[in-house]
Amino acid sequence: MATTTDFQIESMTSCAHHLVNCDGYSYSAPMNVVIYDKPKKTEKRKRASEDAFKKMRSYQVYQEAVFIALLSTFFEIVVRAPVKKSIVSLQLLRVEVIRSLRDVINVNDFVISRCKEKYKLDIKDGLLEKTAKRRTDTNRVSELLHFLQDVLRELGFGFVSKVTDGKNGAQVVETVYGIFGNGIELDQKDIIEKGKKINDFLNKRLGGMANLVLEKENEQLRNFIWGNN
Repeated sequence: MATTTDFQIESMTSCAHHLVNCDGYSYSAPMNVVIYDKPKKTEKRKRASEDAFKKMRSYQVYQEAVFIALLSTFFEIVVRAPVKKSIVSLQLLRVEVIRSLRDVINVNDFVISRCKEKYKLDIKDGLLEKTAKRRTDTNRVSELLHFLQDVLRELGFGFVSKVTDGKNGAQVVETVYGIFGNGIELDQKDIIEKGKKINDFLNKRLGGMANLVLEKENEQLRNFIWGNN
């Protein structure tokens, strides 16, 4: 004779079975469910965007380092450490002054002035202030590289480069993949390898100092470009 307890157990078992097979649908008990979250597409795109930015910024840093080394053949150069520290990507140094016996060029002042002009134009064109400020950080990098490149052109250097049109009024960016003239010929691999070494050298020389004066015809910088360093 079945007891009340036996009936309850049998009923519970029957109910559990019914839950599994009710109306052709299958249900699993919560304790047996293992869910593996797949990365969302937006997260993948975000990571891809961050990786692309890091790669682009690193290459810009290497370009700048090579430009500085080439310019030091003709000028005394004063550089400063970046204003903000970043653990995400490499950062460009601030080129304060380029100085010769006859001329003194305040590079940083010129770059700041150009960025302010572009900021005002962006606001006038209806761009959100937040977006305009974010563009200013990007513009500061491209304006500096363009300026250094223009000076090198005046000194007889040529470039193999690719120009990327800015979207929605953003800054046009020129990326250099080759440099030639004045006895040198550098390809993209050279720019990366030499640029990394030069940037490391400059950052070590800077240390905790406010600025670093690179004398004209700095032997170590010259060796990075023309030597086997």
